[in-house]
Amino acid sequence: MEQLVIYRVSRQKVRIGKPYDGGYVVFDLPGGYDAIISGGISNDISFEQAVLNYHPVPCLAFDGTISGLPEQDPRITFYRKNLGKEESETLSNLHGPIEPYSNLFMKINIEGHEFRLFPTFSEDQMKKIKQLVLEIHTPGDIQLHPGYFKGLSDITHQHMFEMLEKINRTHTLVHLHPNNGCKTHWVDGIMLPNVFECTFIRNDFVDNKQPNTNLIPQSIDMPNVPSDPIVLFDHYPFVSPSPLSNNQ
Repeated sequence: MEQLVIYRVSRQKVRIGKPYDGGYVVFDLPGGYDAIISGGISNDISFEQAVLNYHPVPCLAFDGTISGLPEQDPRITFYRKNLGKEESETLSNLHGPIEPYSNLFMKINIEGHEFRLFPTFSEDQMKKIKQLVLEIHTPGDIQLHPGYFKGLSDITHQHMFEMLEKINRTHTLVHLHPNNGCKTHWVDGIMLPNVFECTFIRNDFVDNKQPNTNLIPQSIDMPNVPSDPIVLFDHYPFVSPSPLSNNQ
C-alpha cells in the first residue's frame, strides 16, 4: 500500500484543462518538454491544448476508439491506435514514438489498459517521462464493470501495486485525485477509490519531499461529477498518520 503514499514537494501546481472531468493537476518543473504524449482522447482535447499553450512542442495523441480528434488542432498529431502491450496495426506500446525524446509530458487515460502498457517499459524508457498524469482504473472498478473492461478480467490488486512500484522507482507520486463519479472499495481494511488520477514527477525534480498531511481531495481539485457527493480520504496511504485540520 506504500506505493500510494503521496508526497508534498517544493514545486508549484496548477489545475489545467476543462472544469470537472477532463482537467488534471500538474506541476511547474524547470526546463521544458521535448514532446507531449497523450493516450486516450475520446471527445475532449482541452487538457492537451492547455499543456500546449504552456509548452508548444510536438503532441502525439493516441485513441483507437475514435476516427479523429473532436476538433482540429494543427499542433496535435492523431494516431487511431489504442495503447497496450504490443505494436500492431491497431495498438501501440509507445516504444517507437517515445524513442527520440528524453523529457516527455505524458497523459494516460486508457480505461484499464495502463496495466498492459506500463509493464512493457524499461527503466530507461520510464526515465524519458518528465511528468506523468495517469488515471488508474483499479481492479475494483474493472470487476464492477466486466462488460466495459473487456479483456482485463485477469487484473488483480497485485498487478496494480506492481505497476505503481515500477513507476515509483523513477518517479514520485505528488498528487492524487479520487474520481467521485465512481465508487470505493476496500483492500486489506483500507478504503480505496475505484478510479483515481495521479500526477508523478521524475525523481531528479524532487527534493525535500514530505508525506502528504492534507485531506484528499484537496482544494485545488474539482469533482469529476459535480452533482455527486465527494468522498474524503483522511487515512493512510493518502494522508500521513496525523492529518492537519486544514485542507490546502
